Amino acid sequence: MTDVLPEYDIGIPLECRLLCLGLNDTYLVKTRDGQYILRVYREGWRSVSEILYELDVLLFLRRANCAVSVPLSRKDGSLIHPVAAAEGTRYVVLFTYAPGKDPAYEADEEEEAYQYGKALARIHTATEKFQSAHHRCVIDVAHLLDRPLTSIQPFLAHRPADWQYVKTLAERLRTRVIGLPLEMLEQGFCHGDFHGGNAHFADDNTVTFFDFDCCGWGWRAYDIAVFRWGASLAEKEKERWPPFLRGYRGERPISENDLQATSYFVALRHFWLLGLHTDNGRDFGYGWMNDRYFDRAMKFFRAWEAEHLAEEPVA
Repeated sequence: MTDVLPEYDIGIPLECRLLCLGLNDTYLVKTRDGQYILRVYREGWRSVSEILYELDVLLFLRRANCAVSVPLSRKDGSLIHPVAAAEGTRYVVLFTYAPGKDPAYEADEEEEAYQYGKALARIHTATEKFQSAHHRCVIDVAHLLDRPLTSIQPFLAHRPADWQYVKTLAERLRTRVIGLPLEMLEQGFCHGDFHGGNAHFADDNTVTFFDFDCCGWGWRAYDIAVFRWGASLAEKEKERWPPFLRGYRGERPISENDLQATSYFVALRHFWLLGLHTDNGRDFGYGWMNDRYFDRAMKFFRAWEAEHLAEEPVA
């Protein structure tokens, strides 16, 4: 990063450490004056327009006094630094560091879920008038279900019974979601990944959000449901979901239609996650997406079905 960091007015970097490899590569940058986050977008993952949409909303939220990690300009005023890599052009953005620590729900589960819900609601309220000239994906049924199914199918070719189960469940879920009806649900800007992480908690309970890489326009009920999904994965839905809702409702209302929709969007979120993994195996690797991985997925779907669609069991 010796060619990238000097382009920012942050002083002399003392350290640039790789934090994680995921959809993008994330580095922690330390200088004498503070810490920063450097993101290197994977080649082909996001277009310039999609990245600029993400950066637009972050700057919009900062102006609205929401606590978010925001992009920093280079010395020439631009926000994106293109880098020629072996695999093609990759884009680099430097962000402010989110103060505080990762949520530690075991320490104060109810309070942190409550504060998380309040902070998410503030972002939904603040972005009611957000607009961008740049393109971003729409978080719709095609994004959450149709494209994931196409990516998942080859991985279940040797498990035809499970593939049949997944297809049948997907169609029943589609029918339920469309019948809500969808046009009655609130739409707007969505972070897309409010699963209980992607935030740091400061000592004064300020919640600073980061990683808006999955953002887009969609149903607010889905954005809310991602937290419910994360709590369900951790087998903590009963402990975290009610205080989260109290926090959210303390800032803005949720209609009964939207609240009902969250249960269906929990399942759609899991379809989306499987699609994300299987569609990006070239970057993540394929070895870990083995039978144990899909055994866990089938367990999740069957448990969700038993709770929410028990009156119509899947064969």
